[in-house]
Amino acid sequence: MSHGIADPGILGQEGRIPVLDIAPALAGAPGAAAALAERIARSCEDTGFLVLAGHGIDPALPAGCFEAAARFFALPEEEKLALRVGALNIGFLPTGAQVIRTSKVAEVKKPNLNESFYIIRDRAPDDPDILAGKPFVGLNRWPPNLPGFREATMAYFTAMEALALRLLPVFTMALGMEPGYLAGDFRDPSCTLRLIRYQPQPEPEAGRFGFAPHIDTNFITFLAQSALPGLEVRTREGEWLRPPAIPGTFVVNTAEMLGRYSNDRFAPTPHRVVNQTNAMRYAIPFFFGPDNDAVIRPVPSCVTPETPSRYEPLRYEDHRRKLNVTNFSHRQPAAAG
Repeated sequence: MSHGIADPGILGQEGRIPVLDIAPALAGAPGAAAALAERIARSCEDTGFLVLAGHGIDPALPAGCFEAAARFFALPEEEKLALRVGALNIGFLPTGAQVIRTSKVAEVKKPNLNESFYIIRDRAPDDPDILAGKPFVGLNRWPPNLPGFREATMAYFTAMEALALRLLPVFTMALGMEPGYLAGDFRDPSCTLRLIRYQPQPEPEAGRFGFAPHIDTNFITFLAQSALPGLEVRTREGEWLRPPAIPGTFVVNTAEMLGRYSNDRFAPTPHRVVNQTNAMRYAIPFFFGPDNDAVIRPVPSCVTPETPSRYEPLRYEDHRRKLNVTNFSHRQPAAAG
């Protein structure tokens, strides 16, 4: 543990992934946001993973979401399949429906050994964006016979979106920009809550993962600590390590759009899940990304004569569309519906 004056935000470190107390920054303590931004920048330049404490999220919210996930996945298969994802990734994704073909650190040919349920911003049928057919906007597919499920998952969704927006200025400062520089790209952020149940895999099979090595494609991801281990992070040197498993904290990782904003200074880190237990493992990652119509380009602080821009401007909606077609079988041209 380290509590030195020179590094007031760090609570502890296991290997390469720091545990940071963000309460002073969220409370507006003088200099706290800048100090936190510096710590975030250092971690993002290394593993791209950190653990956040002092976030102020009521523990009942992630606990309620985990409980809701367990209840959903315990439903009969036919009830879950009635909510199967369609043209949009909303609803139930059964085991075998996702193969990570975009991995740069493993040749993946087998589907992930998990089943998922996707939840996005909740809208009414007469919402203007629904009526306009706005891309990646749709109605959530709520199970009809699961009382409290919608309320528990949306309470968690709402709290996590609020936390992400509060931390956006700090991550922007970590990029070397003024706190409000990216605000215009996050007026209507693309947020997804994914409930996941990983099947037991006590004896790992070559090339088969609970979740194959991948990078997240949004901006940053928040992962409430699961009851069982399984998440592994790949270091720049090619070693795999596990984040500190501290109850009540959130594991946060950089994703592809933050990597593009940073001109690869904060390159996203591959990670994977292997559930080497005899029990079902649950996860509730919350993905925070820019507006669908945001155009992502490296920020000025990360572009110099020595490090010229590596990326052309990219509309986030176009990136999401391409990725979904690549990794999900139900989006393949040969798939029906």
